[in-house]
Amino acid sequence: MADEAWEVVPGVGVGPLRFGTPREQLHELLGSYSAFRRGASADLTDHYGRLGLMLTCNSADGLYLIEMPDPSYVTIRGVALGGSAERVVADLRREGLAPEQDDSGWTFADGTVGLYVPSTERDAVVENVTLHAPGHAVGEIVTIPGGATRPPVLSHDVRPGHGIGLVSLGEPRADVRRRLHDVMTCIEKPGSKAPAEDLFWEDGLVVQYDDRERVSRIFIVKADEVLYAGINIKPDYSVPYDAVRQTLLTQGHRVIDRELGLELDDTGIQLWLSNTQTEWPLPVSAVVIGAPSGSAAGRPK
Repeated sequence: MADEAWEVVPGVGVGPLRFGTPREQLHELLGSYSAFRRGASADLTDHYGRLGLMLTCNSADGLYLIEMPDPSYVTIRGVALGGSAERVVADLRREGLAPEQDDSGWTFADGTVGLYVPSTERDAVVENVTLHAPGHAVGEIVTIPGGATRPPVLSHDVRPGHGIGLVSLGEPRADVRRRLHDVMTCIEKPGSKAPAEDLFWEDGLVVQYDDRERVSRIFIVKADEVLYAGINIKPDYSVPYDAVRQTLLTQGHRVIDRELGLELDDTGIQLWLSNTQTEWPLPVSAVVIGAPSGSAAGRPK
């Protein structure tokens, strides 16, 4: 929690935080943190517990998402954003900010500022303030029927540079949707920088696409078995990530350790963790398949 009020400037930042700041600079500025992933395909979010902040960055845009679970010190145009939601909304309207209600509370400034309010009761309070950088405001989530007519396939063989049997790197989005079950996706706002992405929940897959709507990355998040070179790299949740890593090393595979995960050298395959490991061992949360570094795999001619 900050010692003084932090003023929100939509599209710019809040207090000392500015959108676009590289993650490493934020570490130097704010100190100790713990990292986690909030979703199967999400960038790392850093939780600064002492400050009550959660910050999300990527390599292209730097800081693009700011979450403040304690909004008591957050203001905009002099309006305090903590406390009674009814009072906050009334004060914002007096300042001409025109908040709009949605399923999780209120948004304003073209969706770049969100107020999480868990209830519609008169005594409800604002429990979280979320700020999005330009191009990162959340669009409309919709469900689209898929073309699959048979039960989902939950066992996969990973082929480096190619994908899995169900989905291949470089293939058109429309073909993937015809082959799999119902898809949940987001209709992004104009100018969005978020990657096009489909969540196939029944199939246990998340698929990302490039700007030509060709498959760029495949995330296996639910499966009975995911085989690479005869090794099950996403076994049951009772098997720790560390055990999978050790099996790969024992079998002679070169492993490059990354933050909350590892990469199998020259394959484009990564194994992810969802959170920072403590005394409780965590399982592999996702197998991520992309084109090998420096490879043309996945880019159709």
